[in-house]
Amino acid sequence: MYENYLSIGQELALIKEELQDRLLRYATEQSGYIDEKERYVIEMIKADLKDVEHALAKLDVGAFGIDELTGEVMSIHKLKVMPTARTNEDLFVFW
Repeated sequence: MYENYLSIGQELALIKEELQDRLLRYATEQSGYIDEKERYVIEMIKADLKDVEHALAKLDVGAFGIDELTGEVMSIHKLKVMPTARTNEDLFVFW
């Protein structure tokens, strides 16, 4: 099953790198006061990064594409759109 998700794993690795770069840029640019909007953006980037790392960890252990609530296999076509989805319910908004 891992072979089916190889391209998704590569995409997730790229997204992880981009999110880490964005956090690093914020850290170097914002050496002083951070307003509420900037703090919100940083928290959203951190949340996205956490989701991506979770999806990559699931890939590593062979659990990617399995609904965390029901144990059902999730649609690979939908996962290509939203690879950080944890449940089929997360994917429902797209279809």
